[in-house]
Amino acid sequence: MAVPLNSDTTSIALPPPAAANPPKKTFPIVISVAICALVACGAVAAYFFVPRPPAADLPSNSPTDVVQPTPTPAEPTPSPTPAAPESSVLPTAPQGNPLLMTDPPVDATMRPLSLPSLPQLSLDPIQAAGSDNAPNIQKFADDVAAGDPEAIVFNCWTQPADDIRTVYGSATMRGAILQALARTPAAAQGGVTWQGDYVRVLAYWEEAESNYPCPTVTWGGDAGLGDFTPAMAHWRMTRILAVEDGTPVHTGDGTDYALVCDADCAVIWTPHSHDPHHEVSGSVPIMSASAAQWDRLRALSSAEIAVEHISSDFYRVRAVDGSTDALAYFTADYSTYWLPYELGEID
Repeated sequence: MAVPLNSDTTSIALPPPAAANPPKKTFPIVISVAICALVACGAVAAYFFVPRPPAADLPSNSPTDVVQPTPTPAEPTPSPTPAAPESSVLPTAPQGNPLLMTDPPVDATMRPLSLPSLPQLSLDPIQAAGSDNAPNIQKFADDVAAGDPEAIVFNCWTQPADDIRTVYGSATMRGAILQALARTPAAAQGGVTWQGDYVRVLAYWEEAESNYPCPTVTWGGDAGLGDFTPAMAHWRMTRILAVEDGTPVHTGDGTDYALVCDADCAVIWTPHSHDPHHEVSGSVPIMSASAAQWDRLRALSSAEIAVEHISSDFYRVRAVDGSTDALAYFTADYSTYWLPYELGEID
């Protein structure tokens, strides 16, 4: 918020009053007129040429106390709006859901996708390693080398299309991904991982064994393609609601690709617990969700959202635009029985 400026007013100091009974002197009229003229000229010169102190600084009305540049009085100009500082904490909109006050603390807020600064590596086609565990990874590698993000968007419909275009439309990212895919991967419980100098490429087993693997690509501590960013959370809710409405976005979505927790999740479903070793038994709340709860998820899917990782090791999605107080809880970890980002509760 720009701070209004006071008008620059400067009082002209008057000479001190004369003595009580000064001796009288008689001057000719012409001399008196000349003296008066000189006095007037001196006053004008003092006004325009004597330096004046600047106006006192006014307290800012801005809640963030941002210091704005002071425009000159002659040509007032609006203060530029400062760029929002990068922060992992999103603004908190007024919320009425009491779970926000009782849930475990937030230990991370997911950021939107932002590409790292990387050197340009070779974009020549490569022979992808690891065909024993990921027999079709070469199809994906060929599209990366060809620089064809639309082919990847078409095949990797489980990921947000705009994020795919951002990653595979970058020559430096493509070079880093190709470098990783040329290296011998490591197979583990979760899937197959190719580790390059700059990025990690991970295909969960469901992807690695598919006709066209769509791996996650992550780097450093920033959000990567496949992380539960706000774009990924929006797309996940869209897919879940499409399955609930009987119109999945793609054949096999919700069946070949699990989106919602089933009974297997019951052994780990403890998002509201402050005890990391808390164990439960029973069903997952989403398995008995009401029509009203699904409508709340629908409202949340249309809102501006924050995706928060809470210390119980779950993701909580909430609106920050004040349009709904709905909350959705998703798995953060994965196992042989469920993948990350499966929905388990709507509040």
